[in-house]
Amino acid sequence: MLLLCSRIEDLDVLKGMLAEVGIASEVTNSEMPLPGAEFYPKLWVDDADLPVASKVLTAFRKSSAPGSGSWTCASCGEESEGQFTSCWKCGTIRGDAP
Repeated sequence: MLLLCSRIEDLDVLKGMLAEVGIASEVTNSEMPLPGAEFYPKLWVDDADLPVASKVLTAFRKSSAPGSGSWTCASCGEESEGQFTSCWKCGTIRGDAP
């Protein structure tokens, strides 16, 4: 199944978020994106992983823009810089509650 993002940097972050929850994924067309739908970078996951991967994608899309203000982890209370989508100390994904 295909998950779409607009930038290769977003795909790298999303791929990392998927790996954190145990979902393998593959990025294709990442070497030199060219104009046209078939040449944009794409992130693929197994169909069986789609329900969880969709939740991760939704959380990713809801997260603040990189570089925005710092945030406090809901699990451990540690402060992280705005560009991070998960806590550097405990690994909780930004916005998730314990």
